[in-house]
Amino acid sequence: MNYGDTPSILIDQISIKQSLLAHAPAWQLPKASAWDANYDIALDWTIICLAVFAVYKIGWAFTPIAFVAIGNRQRALGNLLHEASHGNLSRNRHLNDFLAHLLLAPPLLNSLPVYRELHARHHAWLGDARRDPDLLPPLAREGDRWLRVYARYLAKLSLIRGSLAGHLIAGQSHYRQKLSIAAWWMATMSALFTVNAHLGATFLILWFGARITVFHAITTFREMTDHYGLTPGSIFSFTREIPDHGMLSTLIHPHHNGYHLTHHLFPAVPYHQLPELHALLMTIPAFSERAIVCPAYLGGQQSSVFEWGVPHG
Repeated sequence: MNYGDTPSILIDQISIKQSLLAHAPAWQLPKASAWDANYDIALDWTIICLAVFAVYKIGWAFTPIAFVAIGNRQRALGNLLHEASHGNLSRNRHLNDFLAHLLLAPPLLNSLPVYRELHARHHAWLGDARRDPDLLPPLAREGDRWLRVYARYLAKLSLIRGSLAGHLIAGQSHYRQKLSIAAWWMATMSALFTVNAHLGATFLILWFGARITVFHAITTFREMTDHYGLTPGSIFSFTREIPDHGMLSTLIHPHHNGYHLTHHLFPAVPYHQLPELHALLMTIPAFSERAIVCPAYLGGQQSSVFEWGVPHG
């Protein structure tokens, strides 16, 4: 289903593209790379499998490290599912969707069609209190610092259910889509338990243990860094840009997911091209003078969390 973007969103997208082409007339929309997508999917799953195997061989004392590794790579797979919803994994739409249906959506308990529809609404109606499905309601109270607001969201039951159950939540998807997710899990777990019951049980425990702990913590923080505490009305006023910050970005925003402003302005640009496009846009006043760019996650007035809380009156 297609949704028409609101006028303010279209104005931002059209004006910044005109400024970009005026500054760099030779610029062309980058193409999706199936090689990059397949490499990243394979790397994410390899890390997950190694973490599971480490617990299987070393013992449950390795569980905390495995939770971090698996929860982080679950977030990475989720970011690639986000790219798949835009058709950014491959120039071939069938291959793009095949990768998502096989290796991204069902293991995260998601349905690609449901994700694609909800995410299209988020882009089209960004910040609309009635129609943006990703809009986080304000929970900050006077005197709150960012950490207290974050903790309040971590404990929010609807977000916990979403992290744990994905699109299996009632109303999120139709029964056929839920059946497709269940079928993937039945086939995968049957194969694992056939090979080794202990290994299969270890995978199952670690997968869902990581989802409800590390994955939930990362996903909630990431969702808040995107838009929370900002002013709806346009892409520029309601979206943060958080360039790669080394290991911290790998933990919170794997696969360059922190370039959220650039993504909203150019949703058809594949994730592996976002850092380069951001660097180009920063040379254009129409972008650099309006963009909310956060050089840090936690420290300073330009950090991603600075506007989460409400100072004392």
